[in-house]
Amino acid sequence: MIWYFICVDYEFAKFSFGKLETGYQYRFLDHEGDFDYTRRNNNTGVFDPVPEFTSDIDLKRTLHSGYVNLSGKKEKWEYAAGVRLEKMDRELTIQGDNQLIPDVIPFDYLQLFPSASVQYSMENKTKLKAAYSRRVQRTTTFKMNPFREREHSETLEQGDKNLKPEFVDLLEIGISKRYKKGNSVYATAYYRNVKNLVNRVNKVFNDSILDRIYSNVGRGKSFGLELGAQLKPTEKWSNFIGFNIYNLDIDGNFVYKENGTIFSEKINNNATQYSVNLNSTYQFNTSTSLQFTLNYLSERVTAQGKDSRFYSPNLTFQKTFLDNRLTATIQWQNIDLGFLNTNEQRITTSKQGSFFTTTNYVYEVDMVMLNLSYNFNSNKNKSKFIKSEFGAKEF
Repeated sequence: MIWYFICVDYEFAKFSFGKLETGYQYRFLDHEGDFDYTRRNNNTGVFDPVPEFTSDIDLKRTLHSGYVNLSGKKEKWEYAAGVRLEKMDRELTIQGDNQLIPDVIPFDYLQLFPSASVQYSMENKTKLKAAYSRRVQRTTTFKMNPFREREHSETLEQGDKNLKPEFVDLLEIGISKRYKKGNSVYATAYYRNVKNLVNRVNKVFNDSILDRIYSNVGRGKSFGLELGAQLKPTEKWSNFIGFNIYNLDIDGNFVYKENGTIFSEKINNNATQYSVNLNSTYQFNTSTSLQFTLNYLSERVTAQGKDSRFYSPNLTFQKTFLDNRLTATIQWQNIDLGFLNTNEQRITTSKQGSFFTTTNYVYEVDMVMLNLSYNFNSNKNKSKFIKSEFGAKEF
C-alpha cells in the first residue's frame, strides 16, 4: 500500500469577530491486493488455481480538499462555522484469473461539507449547545472487491465494485451541567441521516451456501437521545456511564446482477435499539489503580435481519514502580465465569420464501494477560504523527 498526505494550514491574525483559519489537504492512496486461491489435486499433488476466487485488485484514490473555518467567543456565546470543499477521484482496477483484460471502474465527486456549532453558557455551570455537520465515510477496499471469498462453509463473501461512499448529515441539540467535585451530566438529542448506507445483504448461491455482499442499500435515518454522567462518590473513585437510545430506519433497495439480469429487492427495516458504556476506576494511590469497563450493545437490525445483543466486561489492575518507569498490568478480558454470554453474538438474516440463516459467533472469554513495560526515557514524546485511516479495516 502506498499512502501520501500533505497538509498546509494558515491562521489569520485574530479579528474582532473571531479567529479565521484556512487550509488545503492532499491525500493519495494506492492499495493493491493479489488473491491467489488454490486447491490440491489429489491425483497430481499439485495445488491448482481456483478461478472463481483468484483475482488482482488495485484501488487508486486521490483527494483534494480546502477548508475555511471561523470560531469565536462573545460574552456567554461560543460559535464556530466552516466549510470544506472536497474533490475525490477513485479508480478501481480488477482482474479475475481467467480475465485477459482488466475492468477499470472510475468514480468521482465534488462535494461541500459544511459544519456549524453554537454554545451558550448559563450562570449555574449549565451549557446549551446546537451543532450541525456533514461528513463522508469512504468505502474500504475490502468491501469493494467483487470476487468471492469463503467466509465459512455456509457463506461466501464479496464486495461491490460500484460501492459509493456514505454521506452523513448530523444535527445535535444538547445540554450539560457541571457540579462540585468533578461530577457532571449531559443529554444530547440527535438526528442522523446516512445517504448510500452500506450494509451486508445476502442472496442464494446454491442450495446450502449464501452470497454475503456489501452494498449500498439506500438511506439510514436515526433519531436518538444520548445521556451521560461523570460521578465521583469519593476522591479516589471515579465513574462514567453513558446511555444511547435511538430509532433506526433503513429504507432502500438491494440491486444486483445475476446471469445478465438486474434484480432489485426492497429493503425496509426499523427498530429501536440502545447501547451502554460503563467505566469505573478506583485509584488506591498515585501508583495503583483498578478499572472495570463494560460495553453493551442491544439487538440491532440490519438490511435483511438482525444482530443479537453483544457485551464485553473487562477488569484491569495497574501498578507502577521505580518512579513510574516500570508498569505492571494485569487484564482480565471478556469476563464470563461460565454463566454469562460474553463476547458472543448471533447474526440472523432471512428473506421470505428464499432463505433463512442464523450463526452464533462465540469468541474467546476469560483471558488473563500480564504486561510489563519499562520506560527508559522519562521525557514525554510530544511528536504528532498522522494516523492512516487504512490498515486494520483493509483486506
